[in-house]
Amino acid sequence: MKKKAWEATFEDFAQNIFTKSRAPGLIVGLNKDGESLYRKSFGYRDAEQKLELSPDTIMGLASVTKSFTCMAIMQLQEAGKLSVHDPVITYLPELRTPDRAKTEKMTIHHFMTHSAGFPPLPVDSLAVKSSMAEVLSDENHPIYRFLNKEDVKPVETFTDYLDAFNKQEYELLGAPGQYFSYSNDSYSLLGGIIHRVSGKPYDVYVKDHILDPAGMSSSTFYPSDLPKFPDVTTLYHYRENNDELEICPDPNWEDGLVVAASGLLNSTLRDMLNYAEIFRTGGLIGNERILSEESVKKMMRPHIRCSYDRYYGYGLMIKPDFFGQTLVEHGGAIKGVAAQLTILPESGVTAVGFANLVGTPVEEVVTAAINSYAGRPVDASAATYREYHVPVEKLGRYVGRFISGEGADLSVSLEEGALQVVQNESIATTGNKEKYPLQPIGEDYFLVKAKGREFSIGFITEENGEVKAISYGLRIVPKGNK
Repeated sequence: MKKKAWEATFEDFAQNIFTKSRAPGLIVGLNKDGESLYRKSFGYRDAEQKLELSPDTIMGLASVTKSFTCMAIMQLQEAGKLSVHDPVITYLPELRTPDRAKTEKMTIHHFMTHSAGFPPLPVDSLAVKSSMAEVLSDENHPIYRFLNKEDVKPVETFTDYLDAFNKQEYELLGAPGQYFSYSNDSYSLLGGIIHRVSGKPYDVYVKDHILDPAGMSSSTFYPSDLPKFPDVTTLYHYRENNDELEICPDPNWEDGLVVAASGLLNSTLRDMLNYAEIFRTGGLIGNERILSEESVKKMMRPHIRCSYDRYYGYGLMIKPDFFGQTLVEHGGAIKGVAAQLTILPESGVTAVGFANLVGTPVEEVVTAAINSYAGRPVDASAATYREYHVPVEKLGRYVGRFISGEGADLSVSLEEGALQVVQNESIATTGNKEKYPLQPIGEDYFLVKAKGREFSIGFITEENGEVKAISYGLRIVPKGNK
């Protein structure tokens, strides 16, 4: 069958991105009004055996899982078993933070919108420690140092998780609802609430109430299930060798059910496009109602600003003006995983993208496919940034090193009158250690252009104007003394 013009344009663009990414495999799919519109794969699910990707290849979702977690919460609210405005200590009375008064004001809504006030913390990594050994070989990496402390114990149960969380030393970023800072811990704690309220472990609840009713028969939380399926990707990670980056297969999928709610579901392109119907239709897959229309609207409502031009709903991000439409999305990134779910409810377009190497720009590829189909230039951007001037003498306040317990380590420097940012983490973990200029676009907001992508970062300041943190990668990373 002859390719349509938009398909050929997109594939030329996507092939170039794919080649530069060095990912072994990438796949993208679009539906229109619930019907298959387009499927295209690049590379392999197993590069060594030259096995191609298909719509039925099982791949990791990472944080795309968070929408499932919020869907479970909304189902339980519909059943009258909780309210998103309930204090979390109603269900987690053992929870401790550095400020009891603020803890008592934290609600389920704050956890769902990453606005409880938690800075990035390393607790989730304890639950997947055994599957991180291949990539965490850098003794200077913050997570490596944390995981290898003598008094740090693996997390296997939710009781273990709460105990480890309660022992963390940190300062809350502010009052609940004051700041957005992406928090895997908030979602792992939501998984515990779902278990306590429903009487079912999080993974069992999601299977019984979302995966099975939605017909997602190839989706699973359990790496032990994967050998039963005929079409499963190999995971790949970066390895540093004599200052060169190698891409190597990794047999260990991240595995830790206690933190599954923050990002450990595995699925396929076919299953995920089926799942996207819930948001396109207002809660239905075929004749099966998974969620009420009102609950779907609340999930897709922009509750809090999370970056210069994006907002966060419940387990979903929202761009209110994507060429005149609302764009609903979420990405995911962990070892061997780059995932993207995108929904345009007004036009009935849903899209999914996967790659088997973290850092692969699947969001850019999915957006390019949507642009091409809509007749726009393949690289068209809906983002608009105004010119903003910051006097050179005021740029110095942004300079510093910013370090989080989750592993982020960033340095901002002032060079020849312009700010630059670099990630200090191991290149084997990030696949990147380049320095990028920061372009002012607003008060305390800057634009970063990295490897063909654009994204905004912001700085958090004290009342006296002193910078106390950077908002980078959707996380508020405190300024460090290191």
